[in-house]
Amino acid sequence: MKCPNCGEQIEAGAGKCLHCGHEMEVTVLSRQDRDSFNGITIEEENRDSRRQYGGGGADEKIRVKQINLAFDSSSWLSKLAIAAVLALLVFFFLPMLMFFLLVGGVILIAYWLLRTLVK
Repeated sequence: MKCPNCGEQIEAGAGKCLHCGHEMEVTVLSRQDRDSFNGITIEEENRDSRRQYGGGGADEKIRVKQINLAFDSSSWLSKLAIAAVLALLVFFFLPMLMFFLLVGGVILIAYWLLRTLVK
């Protein structure tokens, strides 16, 4: 990796350049960290990525590689989906269940009263 200030080679993931002291704004992830990262990563383009993303001009050097919207417990999308399911259960299915139980109970009580009055 090159320092954006002085152009010297520095170790990947270094917090600052050892030559000029420039603080790095971008963190370079290891392959394992990159694969498990839940967000957007940016990588330099090479021949493999051109095939993966369907082309690109020779002048393009940086491209967005991944937007991971995985369904895990820390994702805002998963929390929204869980909240939607719970709201559906509480505000639709539970009242419907209560309604059918109430109607069934009224029917059973009416049937029982009619049987006892007829005898």
